[in-house]
Order: sequence, then structure tokens, then C-alpha cells
Amino acid sequence: MFEIPQAQTDLEHDQYVRVPASASIPGDPAEMLRVMSRAGVPCLLLGQNGAILDASDALDPSVQEFRGRDVAEAYGLGTALTMGNGAVDGIYQARDGAPVPAQLVPLCKLESGELVVLVNDGTPFRKAESRRFERTPYAVFRLDLEGVVRFANREAARALGQKLDEVCGEPLARHFRKSDAPRIADAIRCCARNQEGDSMVAVIVAMPGRDGEERLFQLVMTPDPAPNGELLGVIAIIQSRALESARDEIRRIALDPAISGWRLKLDAILEQIRPLVPFEHAVFGIYDAQVSLFRAIAVRPEGVELWPARWMELPPAIRPFLDSGQTWIEEMEPFVSGHDFEPGDEIVRRYRDMGMQASVTLPVTRQGGYSSALSLCSRQPAQYGQRHLDILRALDLEPVLMRFEKERDDERTLFAESLRQTIMTADSLRTAARDIVPRLAQFFSWDYVALFRVNRKESRYEIVTQHSLAPEYALPDGYLQPIERGMLGQTLRQRQLLSLDDVGDADDPRNDYTGPPRPLRSAMTVPIRLNGRIRWLLDVESSVSHAFKGPDADDLLEIIASLEEGLDQHLLRQTKQSLMAETEQAVVFVGREGSIIEMNRVAADMLGAEPGRCLEGETPVSITAFALPDDPAAQGLLSSEAGVRRERIELRGAGGQPRSVLATRTDLDPSLDMSIWFFTDIADMKWARDMRFLRETVAEIAEQTRSPLALACSLATQTALLHEDAARGEQSEAILAKAQNLGQRIVAEIGKVDITFERLASANEARRQAPPEHARVALHELLTRVITAFPQRDQGRIAPLTQAGAAGGPMVHADAEALSAAFRSILAYLLRCRSDDARVEVDISDDPDGCSVRLGLSAEQAWDSDQRTHAVPDDALLNAERAAHDGAGLGIAQIVRTMQAHGGMLTTDPPMAESAAPPSQAYESVLPPWRSFTLRFPSRSG
Repeated sequence: MFEIPQAQTDLEHDQYVRVPASASIPGDPAEMLRVMSRAGVPCLLLGQNGAILDASDALDPSVQEFRGRDVAEAYGLGTALTMGNGAVDGIYQARDGAPVPAQLVPLCKLESGELVVLVNDGTPFRKAESRRFERTPYAVFRLDLEGVVRFANREAARALGQKLDEVCGEPLARHFRKSDAPRIADAIRCCARNQEGDSMVAVIVAMPGRDGEERLFQLVMTPDPAPNGELLGVIAIIQSRALESARDEIRRIALDPAISGWRLKLDAILEQIRPLVPFEHAVFGIYDAQVSLFRAIAVRPEGVELWPARWMELPPAIRPFLDSGQTWIEEMEPFVSGHDFEPGDEIVRRYRDMGMQASVTLPVTRQGGYSSALSLCSRQPAQYGQRHLDILRALDLEPVLMRFEKERDDERTLFAESLRQTIMTADSLRTAARDIVPRLAQFFSWDYVALFRVNRKESRYEIVTQHSLAPEYALPDGYLQPIERGMLGQTLRQRQLLSLDDVGDADDPRNDYTGPPRPLRSAMTVPIRLNGRIRWLLDVESSVSHAFKGPDADDLLEIIASLEEGLDQHLLRQTKQSLMAETEQAVVFVGREGSIIEMNRVAADMLGAEPGRCLEGETPVSITAFALPDDPAAQGLLSSEAGVRRERIELRGAGGQPRSVLATRTDLDPSLDMSIWFFTDIADMKWARDMRFLRETVAEIAEQTRSPLALACSLATQTALLHEDAARGEQSEAILAKAQNLGQRIVAEIGKVDITFERLASANEARRQAPPEHARVALHELLTRVITAFPQRDQGRIAPLTQAGAAGGPMVHADAEALSAAFRSILAYLLRCRSDDARVEVDISDDPDGCSVRLGLSAEQAWDSDQRTHAVPDDALLNAERAAHDGAGLGIAQIVRTMQAHGGMLTTDPPMAESAAPPSQAYESVLPPWRSFTLRFPSRSG
């Protein structure tokens, strides 16, 4: 029936078709094939020599033509078809020449010797894959290993400018330059060699354009393997180099500092998009959080009359439209009617007025929803689809648009800051208002803006300034309104922003609009406070109804908050200038290091200097320069780190003459690094100030004399008791000596009370600054007494002192009480900071240049430096807490002063920060913890 090729030998038959006799079943071969065809089973009927006798109807028509051919040759089998050994993979060539994978499974052997083979044909799967390729927006080809196109989707034919039937069956290389053919063949061979690894290969090719210029494309290839791993060919995708070039150029434009402003950058980016996605109109706008409002912030070409710069309500269908991911409109009218838009919808009306029929929208998504969108529109229907949306996404526009959103927000922040600076530095608030109101109207594209002054004395509102887009919007000059009337009155009573959607709607309970008839439909009013009190009202109005939405109120309140901050700063500046000019006290601002920053006229006249500020770069003048050269008390007071309150000192006034003043210093917040000195000239005090000074002085006399008098009374009582003991004859000599001592102490305390008004301040200062009683002190002995005074448990945590030696150890000329306090404070600090394994070590060393005492923790101490917290100098409460902690704990500032008084120095490990502020205010004494303290004394033997 069928002619078997003579080249088929018995050896080949035995190799590819082996059927055990035990598997034979009875039946007519033709009937068996008809049954299989009716059941829809794709199968072949093979002769004993392996020839294809017949095929079921379920097989592809290409296979029907295999009758008479050897199965091994037709399917390229490399393994014999043997009953019981499972499927054998093969590849056959379809009618169009494309290689198709298949699996052949021996099913049964008939008694007549024929073999029924089940065929799993790959044709349906290849067709399904081709249908998927048709739906992609990319140009996809399926090539055989010779580079011939076996399949191409419509986008591929469009990219080549050919018809589908002209593309398939032809080498792909013929559509490009002749010089590209070898490179395409090399890319196919590279895919074939590396199909197990990273086998994607790209090659740049060029296609002649209609205008004579070559268009560059990138041809990306990947292997197309059969299920058995044998290569069927390659899948190739053509990507226009224009897309990549545009993406690179868009990225460069977005980051280019030479292009000023995001709007200019957007214009340049749209020009890069236009060749890839043609459009006639572009809108970039932002959404509110619920995607219920939209505001166009950039329209190209400019069309303000069509897209106003205000928030517009979005139809409910827009959110599902964005969520669908298919954000293009092929025809406007079917889309509008299919989504039940409200009649007269404003957004729809804008598109209709422009005549736009199709659009594609790229939404920008952030965490929580959509933030903005770029829409491209065309007057021709069916201009956009999935391909164009994919192109917009492939251009990486979303991060660029996010950047533009941020720059737009930054513009509003900078605008608010500029208004704050204008008010803060203005000489006149009325002049500043005339500048700010037009800028507000222009920045937000408002039709009308006015600033009203609240005149509570006359119970009315007065226009400070107004700006209107059209003359008919303006109020008449000199317009006044009663304080209880209109939206202004409601705003003042409710003390909050109010908005009105429709001036003509009498049913709106908020509608208390007052004023002459004007073509304005909606309004928004907001109070402006100065020093916590409503001082002005800002009125914003529009010629359309429902113009002001929620985001408008947020923007306006942000602007008003910045304005109020500027007003407060303006008030503070005006107040400071007035106080500095009007006060009769000399006021001097100084830095922590003592340099004069600013002084008022009174201080300049008193000290013979120039008033005003010390400008940056000028040589600073220290406040101590105005102390008399031979007055160390004044020098010490002006450079003191302790607080100063109503201390009497003498300064070098104008002409170099001494001037008696009362001095008070106020330390400002540490972060300001500044203090204020107040000097009151005693010679120029008026009678009222003399009486006040007298009352303060009398109060201080009472405070200063209370303790000495109380102690004198107590001593006198003890003396009276001694006399009673003497009268009973008890140890008269001892009692007499004790009574004499008590009498001397009583006289001393009463002497402290003998203070006259004229020398009160200087006597107090002399007593506070009394020089310490220095004497020769043995450091070893002094430290021993200090350590012995600690509790036994603490003494055991201090390493024993080394023996003093025959000479008793080094001697210093010092105040034993002050040194004892310093040693005791340091030892107590180290005991608090020590870990369980560490001990406190005390080492005394002596050399010809002086002697040193080192108090520190032993090497076993472990410091967890990662857990150290840092000081927060701007937190006044925390600063006060740390200052109290330091004063009650180490008292490092007092220790430093003690060492300076002894001509020595204190060093710490880690070292103290070099700061103009004293340690107790910079709080280095708390952070970081110190490991050791070394007190160095100069050589003063003898």
C-alpha cells in the first residue's frame, strides 16, 4: 500500500522500532485507526519496518503528509520506539518549515505486526504561545537556527514596515544593513552554545529610514528549546533604540541643574516623549488622598482658560479606572457613556472643549494610593492602547514625576518662607501687606484677595489692601464693614477658617456673605493672629462656585502659619528695638566667651563706645575691657561663670573715668551662646529708683545679718550656761577658756552685722571673694584623712595609698579645706561610676617641676561607650536636670576653679572638650564618663 524507502535497512528498523511479541493484540489496523480518530487521539500507525502507514485525523495536517516516511527520519528520533520504555522526544518540520517538538509514545502492537504510536504534538502549544506574543506590545520573532523568520507578531511586522506574509519565511537579516547579517548569525550561534547559562544576547542593528537616515534597534535573542532540550531556534525581540535614548535623556533632564525649575524640565521631557507617543495636549496634575479631587499644575500647551489652577471634583469612576491598570481611552464619548458620568461633569467638559477624543494616563503611585498623573491627549480616536502605556512606563517617568511633585511642594514651602521673611524684616506691616497680597493671588491664581484689619475700637473691618484679577471684582476704596456682619464676622466669632461654596445659595447656613454685588461666587476667610490675638482677616474669593476644596484650606493655613511666625518675629524685633531704645539701663549682649555682640545707646554713652551690633568679621571687644586695670574684683565678676545679680562694681566709663554701676547678668538658653548684662548707673539714679534700691538693700541687709545674729544669740546662750556652771564651781579654768572662745566668736558674728548702706555691695563682694587661707599641706596626709572619712564599704573599694616615705611625701602651698572638697568630690564620683571588678586607685608623684595626684579607676573597668547618650542643649528641662545632677555630683566647675586658684591644672581621661561654655553648662562632666583625674600642682617647696 505504501512504498518504503529502499535506504531503510533492517538494522535501522531494529534500532528505532522494537516491539516485543508479548505486547501484540488482535484487531484490524484500519479499524483501530478509525476508533482513535473518532476518540480524538493523535496517533500514528507504523509498519514493522518503522514506516508511517497512516495517521489519525486528530494530528496536524502537516503530519498527515508524513505517510510513507520513516518515523525516525520524519521526527528526528534519537532513541528507539520500544513498548514499555515510555515517550521518545522528537522534532519535525511543519509545512511552513518551522521546527515543532513532539513526543511519541508506543501504545500497542497489533497481531498483524503494526505499531500504534501516541503522538503528543507541540503544535497547539506553539500556537498558544504565538497568540500570547500577539498580545504583547513588543516586536517578537521566532527564528530557526539559520535566522529565518518562522513566526512574527503584528507589532514585529509594523516595526519592520512590512506585511506579515512578507516577513515570515525570509531571513530576518535582510531587513537590516548588510553588515548586520554576520553579527545576527553570530548572536544566534552564541544563543545555541550558551542555552544552559545566561544565554540572552543583544546586538545593535540598523534599518534604513524613509528619510535616508538609519534607525537604530536593539535585537535581543534568547534560546527557544524543545522539551528534550534540543534547540528549535531563538526568540528575538526588537527594541527601538529611540526608547532607550529617550529614557536616558529624560533621566539627564531631570537631574540637570542647568535647567531651572521643574516646569521647564517637564517641557523638555514632553519633547522626548512626543516622537514615541504622539499627543496634542498634555496635563500633569495631582490628586488628593482619596482621589476625589484633581488639580492641573502644568498644562501643555498652556490652556489656563480650559484647565484652571484650582481643585476640581473627580467622577467616582476615575478611581476604578486607575485601579484597572488599563488607563487609556480609545474614544471619549463611549467611555463617558459607559461609566455613567454626571451630566455637565467639569472634567469631561474640559476634554470636550478641547476636542480631545483619546487619551493615555500614567498614574504615579505612592504608599497609600495615587498622588499624581500625566495624561497625553489626542483629537483622533483610537490613538492609544496598551503599547503606549507600556512605553510611558518603560521611560521610567514615575520617579521623575514624583520628583516634580516634591519640587512643587518645595516651591510652596519656599514661598511661605519668603512671605515670612518679608513680614519679619519689613519696617511697616502695611507696606509688607501691599507686597504679600498680590503675590498670594498670583501664586495660587486666585481671582480676588483682600486683607482686612480688625478695628475693635470702632467695631468694624477696614481694608488694608486688595488685589483683583478684574476691576469688577474689587471693593470700593475706603470700604468698611460692621464687625459683627458677614463671613468676616463669623470667622472672628468662630476663630477659624470658613469657606462658602455658592454666594447665591440662600439655603446654605454658612451663607452670611455681606458686601456690594460683585461677580464672585465662592469665598474663603481665615484669621491672622498677632501675639495670640486675631488682628487681621484674609479674604479669598473666586468667580466660580465650589472653587475652594479641602487642600486649598490646608495650603492657605500653612501660609498663614508662616505669616504668623513672621509677625511674631517682627513683633519681637520691634519690641527689642523699643526696649533697647527706651530703657534707662545699659543693655549689653555678650557671647559666652565675653565678646560684646550688641549694646544700646545708654550702654554706648556709659562706656564711651558705639551703639549697635558687632558685625561678623570685625574685631570683637571683650566686656572685661571696660573694667578698671587695678580692679581684679570687677575683672573676676565680668568673667565669672556664676550668676550675677545686682552686684556693685566700677567700670571704665566715657573718658576713662570710673563709674559705679549695679550689674546683673542674665544667661540665655545655652544653645544661643549668649548672655545679657544690665548696668544701672548709681550716680544717675532718680529718687524713685533710689527708694527701690533702698528697699532691695534693706532686704539684703536683713538676709545677710539674719544668720550672724542668730548664731551670736546661740553663742550668748551657751555663754550664760557656762557662767551657771562656773557658779557651781565646776572646772573654772576650762570654763573660763571656753567662755573666752565663745565671746570672741560672738564679737566676730556681730562684726559681720556691722555693715553700712554705703559699703554694703563692696563688703558683700569682698567677703565672697575673700582669699583662701593657704598653708603648707602634706598631700599624703590630706588624702588619708579624706579616704578615712568615707564609709568602710567604700574604703575597701579604694586601693591603699603607697607609703609616704621618710619625708612624709610632697608638700603643697594650698587651702586644705578646698583641696579636701575637690578630692572628696572626685573620689565619690569614681566610686559611683566603678564597675564591680574595678577599684579606685590613688597615685601621688613628685618631681622638680611640681607634684601630681592621679585619681582613677583600675584597668578592670569596662566602659560601654555605645550606650552613651548625647546632650541635648536645646532642651531646657534636660539641661536643668543635668546641671543639678552635676552640681550635686562631681562639681567639675568648682574643682577647675580650685585648681586655678592654686596655680595648678586639672586634666581628665577622656579630656574635657574645649568649649567656651563652662563644663557645668556644657555637661561634659556627665557625658562621657571620665576614667581618671590628674591634679597637677606647681613646685612651691620650702
